Amino acid sequence: MEYVALGCRSLVALLFLVSAASKLRGRSAYADFLAATRRLAPPWPPVRVAAAAVVAAELAIVVLVAAPGTVRAGFALALGLLAAFTCAIAAALRRAERTPCACFGASDRPLGRGHLARNLILMAVSALGLLTYAPVTGDVAAMLTAVAAGAVAAIVVALGDDLIDLFSPTA
Repeated sequence: MEYVALGCRSLVALLFLVSAASKLRGRSAYADFLAATRRLAPPWPPVRVAAAAVVAAELAIVVLVAAPGTVRAGFALALGLLAAFTCAIAAALRRAERTPCACFGASDRPLGRGHLARNLILMAVSALGLLTYAPVTGDVAAMLTAVAAGAVAAIVVALGDDLIDLFSPTA
């Protein structure tokens, strides 16, 4: 099971790194993230505080999941942050809010049930990593395979909206 946890670590760390980097890559990217946060976040805390907290939590997850002594804390933080995102998306869908997802940079695709499903799957991955974590002391090839599998899964998730648009029939 240590290889499963290692794959989960790879997926979660890379995904949150991409997410934070997409928000911090420039002023306009951060402004777009602030605008999306303004439409999704509750009135308190202030939007700038909430947005900064999200980015800080994403970066903390990367560090915590990557460091051997803090892996469980990283997975627990990922679970909490993903639960908060899921609640915000569900509330936006109930309000019929058509804001685009700013999870991995600018997107034209509005939030939908697919974003809820994605977050629930990521919560399951984080829970699996939390429950199965053990220090890896095995075959280097197996470790590299687990890390690569997690990285590929993270890329697919991060590019999910673009992949859906690519393979969707046009009207």
